[in-house]
Amino acid sequence: MEITSAAPETSYDAIPYESNPFPQSHPDRLATLGRIFGMHPAPVTRCRVLEMGCSSGGNLIPAACLLPQSEFVGVDLSLRQVEMGRQTIRDLGLTNIRIEHADICDIDASWGAFDYIISHGVFSWIPAEIRDRMLAVAATNLAPQGIAYISYNTYPGWHMRESIRHMMLFHIRQFTDNTQKIQQARALIEFLARNVPTENNAFGLLLKGELELIQKSQDYYLFHEHLEEVNAPVYFHQFAEQAAGHGLQYLGEAEFGTMLASGFPKDVAETLTRISPHIVNTEQYMDFVRNRYFRQTLLCRQGVVLKRNLGPADVEDLLVASPAAPSITPADLSPEAQITFKTPDGASVQTNRPLTKAALIVLKENWPRALTLPDLLTEAARRLNNPGADQPANRQILAADFLQCYSARVVAFHTWQGNFVTQAGEKPTAAQLPAYMRSQGRTTVTNQRHETVGLDAVAQHLLPVLDGTRDRTALLDYVEELIRKGTLTARQDGNVIADPAQIRGVARQAVEQTLTRLAQNALLLN
Repeated sequence: MEITSAAPETSYDAIPYESNPFPQSHPDRLATLGRIFGMHPAPVTRCRVLEMGCSSGGNLIPAACLLPQSEFVGVDLSLRQVEMGRQTIRDLGLTNIRIEHADICDIDASWGAFDYIISHGVFSWIPAEIRDRMLAVAATNLAPQGIAYISYNTYPGWHMRESIRHMMLFHIRQFTDNTQKIQQARALIEFLARNVPTENNAFGLLLKGELELIQKSQDYYLFHEHLEEVNAPVYFHQFAEQAAGHGLQYLGEAEFGTMLASGFPKDVAETLTRISPHIVNTEQYMDFVRNRYFRQTLLCRQGVVLKRNLGPADVEDLLVASPAAPSITPADLSPEAQITFKTPDGASVQTNRPLTKAALIVLKENWPRALTLPDLLTEAARRLNNPGADQPANRQILAADFLQCYSARVVAFHTWQGNFVTQAGEKPTAAQLPAYMRSQGRTTVTNQRHETVGLDAVAQHLLPVLDGTRDRTALLDYVEELIRKGTLTARQDGNVIADPAQIRGVARQAVEQTLTRLAQNALLLN
């Protein structure tokens, strides 16, 4: 007979943290940055990935779906969240992933080497000895060309936020119920925001900004971000020094553009470069200027030789994608016309170079598919009616321009092409994971690019039935019936449409528009 004790309940058992994908932590993002800085990371299609603090697998499970020949291991201390993740794995029939109910301290050399080690939203919220252990695991279990991703809160940005956290902790200390703690924390911030003046008052402006963030935040986020017992921000240089003590070195940030002083005004960038040629110190000074409060840092072994002076050759062999649209349509491709290209999230670049303008237009038309630089160059040259533009020298020029676009978040580089189509076929098929997530009642799902996508009313009903057996007519009949039954409501100029002929036309338009959006959001397969 064996007698065991029940696993101790954690705060994440009481209030589970909604588990979502973090595109910046995907192995492809890490591999891409590793390649750019001169590493030789494992191909993401055949690699081993460890996630410490994986919650219910919202970040790890989608990656396992996308990369069936790779192996994924997750670790979390919350039994409730682990069981939720295991149920999802069983429902999806995945065999390349497991989630262990374990402490980070349980991970040792016997777990083997991992090509990518990930920990998002954990480091700052665990005791000091566990933080040190996390870095020790990265040092012990990282493959020779492996890359570790760790996110954490940073000073100086968290100094002011920390004062607000302390106020909330002081106020809620009299309450024992977690729901009441959350309600009272919100009430305190609202009270302070109403009564602390904002005019000529930095603290009042800070409170107003924090109130806006907190009002948008879910309860689970507020509780675990601000009300946990441990929240230990550090200065970046302290994190880098602690990692170095375990034989790890700073590789870069998951957001490449944040590493560059070129994002500052010219005089600021020149000063930063002059006062600190060492990358860790330069990054720390940039944090001072930005008042940075959060980092997503990549580490590798100290013996790995990294390249810091980047050039076109460092990205020529990568895939490239971009949703950036020209400010003028049709875009003038002549060298006299300066055109702005802007992404949906507001990132932008300006260029008058005909080849670069043509290439960006080709990328937009192919979005979200990524292209090789040679294929892109060939098509851009064709658009210019200049086959001679498809030359090695122009390939270098285009690569150099795209490296600048990458730093501005206008294009993204990849080592791997996800499995999705950019146009819906006659019998559209939804990817397994988003269809499953919708069947579980989710109105946001994870796409084939490891991103969270919101679904409108029609998409919520259409996605689960896109199993490859229904053609456009069947899908039209299905949506039309939903409108007739009142499950969906069609309106024109604010008035409900009741005419059967009109309903058919509205349903047809809704189906086509929805299928187009689903394809553009990488939710459909071949």
